[in-house]
Amino acid sequence: MHTLDEAKTIAAQWAESPFDEATRREVRTLLDRNDDEAILDRFGREMEFGTAGLRGIMGAGIYYMNEYTVAQAARGLADCLHTHYPDAAERGIVIGYDCRHHSETFARITASVIAAAGIRTYLYTRLGPTPLVPFAVRRLHAKFGIMITSSHNPKAYNGFKVYWENGAQIIAPLDSQIAECIARAPVYHHIERLTMEEAASCGKLVLLDDAAIALYTDWAVRTATQRDARRVRVLYTPLHGTGYFCMNQAFEKAGFNDFHVVEAQRDPDPEFPTVSAPNPEKEDSLDMAREEAAKIDADLIVASDGDTDRIGVAVRDSDGRYVTLTGNQIGTLLLYYLFDCLREKKALTGKEFAVASVVSSPMPAALCDLFGAKFHQTLTGFKWMGNVAEDLVAQGNRFVLAYEEAFGVTFGDSRDKDAVISILLMSEAAAYCKQRGETLLHLLDRMYCDCGLYLEAAAEKNYEGAEGALQMDTIMKEIHEHPPEFIQDTPVILVRDVLSGIEYKNGEACGQVDLPSQNLIYFVLEDRSWLAIRPSGTEPKIKAYLGVVQPTTPDRIADDRQTLSAKLAALREAAVHLLSPA
Repeated sequence: MHTLDEAKTIAAQWAESPFDEATRREVRTLLDRNDDEAILDRFGREMEFGTAGLRGIMGAGIYYMNEYTVAQAARGLADCLHTHYPDAAERGIVIGYDCRHHSETFARITASVIAAAGIRTYLYTRLGPTPLVPFAVRRLHAKFGIMITSSHNPKAYNGFKVYWENGAQIIAPLDSQIAECIARAPVYHHIERLTMEEAASCGKLVLLDDAAIALYTDWAVRTATQRDARRVRVLYTPLHGTGYFCMNQAFEKAGFNDFHVVEAQRDPDPEFPTVSAPNPEKEDSLDMAREEAAKIDADLIVASDGDTDRIGVAVRDSDGRYVTLTGNQIGTLLLYYLFDCLREKKALTGKEFAVASVVSSPMPAALCDLFGAKFHQTLTGFKWMGNVAEDLVAQGNRFVLAYEEAFGVTFGDSRDKDAVISILLMSEAAAYCKQRGETLLHLLDRMYCDCGLYLEAAAEKNYEGAEGALQMDTIMKEIHEHPPEFIQDTPVILVRDVLSGIEYKNGEACGQVDLPSQNLIYFVLEDRSWLAIRPSGTEPKIKAYLGVVQPTTPDRIADDRQTLSAKLAALREAAVHLLSPA
């Protein structure tokens, strides 16, 4: 952290040459206004490179996303490759970008810096989904991948996401290696760059065009195809993101002829004008799609987020209303469908496995038990799930699916969340149900009857500013040191303190938590309800994830759902109370 005087000194440097005129003008405005808060925000600290790479608001400053901080990150990654993997320069780095403001510029700057460092650079020639990058990394045997994106964040953000050679997001120690090299990288304007023409002429730049994207959609169709079921009317919205070009191509190749798109949200637009954020987790993100679906009598609504790695789903019920599925329902429904396909083909061997994050529903564990497969739980994020899946496959196991409650799913030989293959699979599952006179909601209920009715919810509380940060620390410390013995008058029978790595049963230490240390605590109640609490890694908030479960039968499921919904609401209220300052 820098003091205000130090921040002003750095800002004054950015207000002069050799920084570009737009940057100088932006910083001079802050200095002329004596906007100390903004100056400290932009120049009071460096951008930190973490396991998700870089992510931040776009603008001038050492803490913001701009061409200078991007160039420094690119140089750091190039130096990391030369320092730790000197034989991998010819394997290269794949670069892609989404539709956000400056994404193409940032991608080209990244390519120009990496090529200048003597590393083979693969650059997509058009904006596209994030899954294109890990796909190409695996197919081209590249050492790293970089995606310029901020996923489903609001329009002011952008990011620099890094993938490892296995197509999964980086984890330790790679993140620390790269961060150290970024910290040692030259000052912004001393970083060497090549023009695209220079990089191409010296053989360091390879452009990935529409033919490369066609290879991805071919793979997506092969990966998602399980059964010959295509007769379903699907309405798709990319929410102004990058999805339409690939999704349209994939649906056509897969044989979905009754495929429609929300025209007003079809084309990429960095302003995301009809949604608050390009995020299918937000209930209002599907409002326009619901109106259009009712007009065309669609069976299924599917959506992808800004960079097309998250999936949203709404299914028409018997009354003609479109019911939005939760992230847990999407993940478990697709897992159940894949298991059912394997069972139908008599292809279950006992080596199958699924993966889910610790804050997702416990239901995939029950599904794995039902089908004789193994279940593996990881910390939140596909950086964990993708790497675990890769390790288990290398040991001779068969990967079925990984998901997290935040609307991310992947399967096949993908190692990061992928909306294209997930949407194709969900559409096929809907078509399969339709030819049996059912909908996905019937399949969901059948799954619940097979292994239990699981309902989940979430709660969060914001803590703004420095005082809020202290409150967050105090609340989390109190929960870790004095975990509740009862929640809503129900005894807590198991506490998994992921921060300390210790598991407690009925108040007594009983073992180790088989997860890397993280500021997260998990409670299991006597009635099998559960609650997980952790601070957000990117926002000033504490988040709670919770769920309830009970057995059910076809004749009871409607009543059981009503009873459990009330129980879930009470548990959520208790969670909100735990997150509130004393």
